[in-house]
This record gives sequence, structure tokens and C-alpha cells, in this order.
Amino acid sequence: MESLKSLIKRKKKQTGLKRPLEIYELFEEWNRQSAEIFGHKKIRCHPKVLRGKTLIVAVEGAPQASELQLRQGQIIKKINAHFERSMVERIVFKL
Repeated sequence: MESLKSLIKRKKKQTGLKRPLEIYELFEEWNRQSAEIFGHKKIRCHPKVLRGKTLIVAVEGAPQASELQLRQGQIIKKINAHFERSMVERIVFKL
């Protein structure tokens, strides 16, 4: 009997939803990682688009952008570990 995880994975490929669902999952993982960095406070930094392997993130202010820029490598490492492959190589922060 096929596991649920492999069944979902196969269905995603068959329906052409694999990439959109991965991007949605990536945005959710971003939200988890940024909430962890800022101590689960209400912050305004949201992923907008994934272009190739570059994640574009809208940030409310320069202090948040600076903090996230300093932790960019750590965030990328955690996101890629979540997907078990290189999903993001770079993050660009837009004010």
C-alpha cells in the first residue's frame, strides 16, 4: 500500500500543482522562520515572489531589513533543510 506522503507527491506532479504548492509551502516556512527571529511578535515582512532561486520579501522598515539581512544565510539554510534541496539561494528585501 502506498503511503499518504508519496500519494500526495504523485498527485501534485500529475495535476501540475507541484510548483505552486511548493511556493505556498515556502512562504509558510518563511513566516515560521521570521516569526522565530522576531520572537513571534507581529511583524510586517512578507514573501512576495520566488524568481528562480531568489526570494523577494517585502519589509516594513530598515531595522527589520537589516536584521533579516544579517540572518539571511541562517534562514536560507533552514528553508533548504525543510525542502531537503536547494530551494532558495538568495533573499532580496524590498522596503
